[in-house]
Amino acid sequence: MTGSTEHRRRRLPGPTGPGHLRYVRGLLGRPYDALLDLHSRYGPVCAFGFGSQRYVMLFGPEANQLLLTDSPARPRFLSRDVLSLLIPVVGARAMVVSDGEDHRRRRALVRPAFVRRRIEGYVPVMVGEIHRMIESWPAAGTVDAFDAVRSCIRRIAIRSLFGDRLQAHTDQIGRELETALRYINRSPFLRFDHDLPGTAYRRAMAARGRVDQLVRAEIAKRRAEPEDRGDVLDALLAACADDGDQLADLEIRDQVISLIASGYDSSSSAAGWAVYALLSHPEVYDRIRAEVARVAGDEPLTADLLGEMTYVGWTVSEILRLYTPGVLTGRTAVEDFEFAGELITAGSKVLYSQYVTHRLPQHWPDPLAFRPERWDSTAPDYREPAPFSFVPFGGGYRKCIGWAFAELELRALIAELARRTDLSLVGPPVQPTGVATMWPRGGVPVTVRSVRPRAAG
Repeated sequence: MTGSTEHRRRRLPGPTGPGHLRYVRGLLGRPYDALLDLHSRYGPVCAFGFGSQRYVMLFGPEANQLLLTDSPARPRFLSRDVLSLLIPVVGARAMVVSDGEDHRRRRALVRPAFVRRRIEGYVPVMVGEIHRMIESWPAAGTVDAFDAVRSCIRRIAIRSLFGDRLQAHTDQIGRELETALRYINRSPFLRFDHDLPGTAYRRAMAARGRVDQLVRAEIAKRRAEPEDRGDVLDALLAACADDGDQLADLEIRDQVISLIASGYDSSSSAAGWAVYALLSHPEVYDRIRAEVARVAGDEPLTADLLGEMTYVGWTVSEILRLYTPGVLTGRTAVEDFEFAGELITAGSKVLYSQYVTHRLPQHWPDPLAFRPERWDSTAPDYREPAPFSFVPFGGGYRKCIGWAFAELELRALIAELARRTDLSLVGPPVQPTGVATMWPRGGVPVTVRSVRPRAAG
């Protein structure tokens, strides 16, 4: 470690006094504006908060690279402490809240379900559930598109990864997870983990308990009736722990609930914003419709056809840039380190922001504009994104294991919406809400002008 004594003892940049309270209020209400302002005012390193809720923000691609390219063999940053807020939903043994060897082992258990061949095999399920959603919409009626896509994506996740029997409980699982996810999506300054009657924590834990009962019942049925269904739950049931014994039911339960909750929360957020972005930019919607007609004609969508839709792919990337589901992600520093000339001490809760990174004008010209064309690598003015300037799924060995599944799901959704529907937004512009995940506040109300028949086949 280098640096003078004065350097080592210098206070980190960040708000103090009344200004500090102003930012805390901002993070309670509109964290997005507060985060952008913190970066604009204090630069790449900024400390704020107090007591156990004191955080060090590191902004920009270099910060992302530092935190995301850590070594799993000798990590300088750990995830569990900062991400412990997820435990009421995903469980203490879930991959997402694990570190070191536990994380490696748990990731290896579910990796086979997310290889390319398996993901492409999920496309018929994706397309079928999207058709089911579209065909449930009333002609000339109004629907909340965000609520609709959340239900749709929940069904896709459960059916693809855990089979039809658990899918029968999709609606109940969704209701319970909504309660738990609302709790973890609150500002840390408003979240109190006290198991008292009437608290959000008590409601979240009760909801999680009801999901737990459903999943454990399915595990018991599968153990009693062994049959290779080829899904993630079968893989977990067949897996062995390091000592050669079968995995405990509690560990399997946590992996199942974690995968449902993690994928459903972030994917449905991106899908809701996708509908909003497309309807806010009719020229993009029309161009997608034309590309789908040219590439697929009247054929049902497949992974190969979706892969040929270049403009659809650009649009998905732009949705994930401007409306990235993740707002903040954190780690705990294992040892002292330096960044941008500042010393951050061991034990610090260190955060990086995908939201801020994706809006930095030095990396994204006209960053607030929704322009799928910015991803056209053949354009004369194309600028290849700098390393770690585009991080909707994180990066490194902890990169979201379902990222390819989520991207393909978004491609299928916007392609079928463009091919089959004419929709229009209702009401004023939609505003974001949430801290862990950026949801559209109040949903995405749309008028259904018309629904066309599905493709033959």
